[in-house]
Amino acid sequence: MQDQKPELTYHPRNLLSWPGVERVLCVAPHPDDEVFGCGGLLAALVDHGCRVQTVILTCGGAGGGGANPSSSPDDQALIAQRREESSQAAKALGTPPPEFLSFDDRSLRYGPALKAALAGAIQQHTPQLLLLPSLSEPHPDHQAAALAGLAAAREAGPSLRTVLFYESGAPLHANVHFPIDAVAESKWQAVRCFTSQLGVEDYEGHARAMAALRAFGLRPACREAESFFQVDMAAVREKGALAALPQWPWVRERLQLANDPAQLPLVSVLVRSMNRACLPEALASVALQTHANLELVLINASGQPHAPLDYLPATLPWRLIEPPDSPSDLPGAVRSCGRAHAANLALQAAQGELALFLDDDDLLEPQHLERLISALADHPQAVGAYAGVRVETHDGTHLRDYDLPWSRERLQGVNFLPIHAVLFRMQTVRERGLRFDEELPVLEDWDFWLQLTEGADLVHCPGVSAVYRQGLGQSALGDPEHPNHWRVWHRRLLERWADDTSSEAVAAALAWHAVELDRVQVQTVRLVTSHDSELMRLQQSKQDAAQQVQALESALAETHALALQHQAARDVLQHRVEVFSLESQAALVVKEAELQAAVANLARELAKRDAQGQLFAAQAQRELDAAQAQLHLSTAEHARQLHAKEAELQFAVQEHSRQAQAKEAELQRFSLEVQRTLDAKEAEFQRVAAQAHHALQAQSTAQQALRERMAQEHAAALDVLSRELATLRHQISQAEAERSQRESELRAVLASRSWRWTAALRRGPGVARDLGP
Repeated sequence: MQDQKPELTYHPRNLLSWPGVERVLCVAPHPDDEVFGCGGLLAALVDHGCRVQTVILTCGGAGGGGANPSSSPDDQALIAQRREESSQAAKALGTPPPEFLSFDDRSLRYGPALKAALAGAIQQHTPQLLLLPSLSEPHPDHQAAALAGLAAAREAGPSLRTVLFYESGAPLHANVHFPIDAVAESKWQAVRCFTSQLGVEDYEGHARAMAALRAFGLRPACREAESFFQVDMAAVREKGALAALPQWPWVRERLQLANDPAQLPLVSVLVRSMNRACLPEALASVALQTHANLELVLINASGQPHAPLDYLPATLPWRLIEPPDSPSDLPGAVRSCGRAHAANLALQAAQGELALFLDDDDLLEPQHLERLISALADHPQAVGAYAGVRVETHDGTHLRDYDLPWSRERLQGVNFLPIHAVLFRMQTVRERGLRFDEELPVLEDWDFWLQLTEGADLVHCPGVSAVYRQGLGQSALGDPEHPNHWRVWHRRLLERWADDTSSEAVAAALAWHAVELDRVQVQTVRLVTSHDSELMRLQQSKQDAAQQVQALESALAETHALALQHQAARDVLQHRVEVFSLESQAALVVKEAELQAAVANLARELAKRDAQGQLFAAQAQRELDAAQAQLHLSTAEHARQLHAKEAELQFAVQEHSRQAQAKEAELQRFSLEVQRTLDAKEAEFQRVAAQAHHALQAQSTAQQALRERMAQEHAAALDVLSRELATLRHQISQAEAERSQRESELRAVLASRSWRWTAALRRGPGVARDLGP
């Protein structure tokens, strides 16, 4: 043994690889575990070309963040939302939509149903790599899924080579790591799809912190990583489940939690069936047990063909045992058997490590087996464990409870253990060859308990978790005239026990019963004394209560008189309030009329000002139109004059051209003189055209100045008008505010219904008299 190991030995930094892997199956207990725990790896596998499928076991209906999620009813809207979130997350990772098996949230237990569901998924998808939640996870659904998934993987074919346990709720002891830097954004995008859960916890922050922690020390260096515990399934099939478990098996062992499905005890529930109508209720109580690793063994003790048991759930393994036929029986007939014989047949057929008898008219509460199994695990030397049983009539009336502490001496004197109260070890029964005495028609279970506890003890689990329904059976235990009355056979059993027991043991048992009887008598006397004193106290309390009733009646009469006085005063006050209300309403009408008149005057004044403004605007517009018309006339006159000048010039040019053509021959001799004359005329024409152009520009400048002046005057007039309108609106607003204030004062007076506030009305016109007392 050594005190330490190097870090790379104790915490290896091996990087995950998947050579030759083409098919991958991921098992998630809840919608989101597949992303929080291994979303980066799933995205990388898809990029690598692997076929990845996710199976989600539960509906997620208890994931709403209530105060007690373990007892929260499934919310259908939340279930639908969580399914959609997982589908959207699958798109973000690039994986196909997940498959949903719809087990109840927070109810996963290792058993045939869960194991069969996972085995079916493995058979359908034939994965080479299986991803499971870790057994070290804090959530109980994760632990059950890991245990059932490993059991299903062990029974799968050799094509399933590797199992990877992933972490989501707590770090595991990892032996391989996978850097996710290249696919990290896909993972965080998928995480953000789970809005229903991110509102409960900061799961993204937790996952990012875990990824950053897992990147520590990896080579080559990375920023984020996921970690797993890798299991070689060939080693598991050869060496057992411990080859799959790192550091947590010892922790689970200390907590009495299974590390291997084989460590969960198989419980045989043994039912001697009389084929009665109450049998389905008894079997339903078995199917509802929280401990799922059980088998149901039924012995047909009715002597008739047994009714079909097709109502039993497929997840509950069961067998119906028929008694051996006798040679004289008719073909197809069923041999009846007694209670003890049926019990022995059940013991022979039981395959479980533990067994419990259940009569077909009794019931087990869901936690019954789990409580007893836990007690036996805490007391490995005990041969069995028993819990309290409630006795009820056929209609559910509570009669009494069997819930006494363990005492062998008490059992030697009387049977205080109903048959379905006790869970016992079959190893003791097989090793010692224990059997029920078939000569006993009744009390055969008491005789069996005496044999079972010889030299061994039972463990008492205080608290009721089973029901004994008295009156439904036909054993005649309570009929004094019947030969099977319990007193007859009780005496015979005591006689046989006394014959087989030493005198010292008999004396010790009698002494114990004597002491117990004395203790019970002392306790009874104490209870009687306490009852008498309590009765006297109650009588005194009754007398005190009578005196209090008389005092209360007197006080009630006084209260009634005060109530009459109060009602009279209330009527007077109501009358005064009504008078005040009428007067206030009249004053309010007057005020409203005055305010309406003031508003009408202001409206008329505003209309008058609006009309004046409109007249001024119209006049300004007319002046502007006249100026624009004058400008148009002036422009037209200048254009006409220019046209006339152009016409004259054109005529002159034409005349000179005609004369030049007529005298071309004559003018050729004088070409130089004519050319000079033409140049002079052309210069004169250009001078006249320039003068006309300058005159036109001057007219345009004057027109533009006129337009600007008119626009400025118009804007100034509009500004003056706007200021006057604003002043009028402000005056109207003040009038409205004053009216609102007056109305508020009147309403306050009306609402308060108090004479002290009438002084506010005296300020208004027309209210001069004193309205108050």
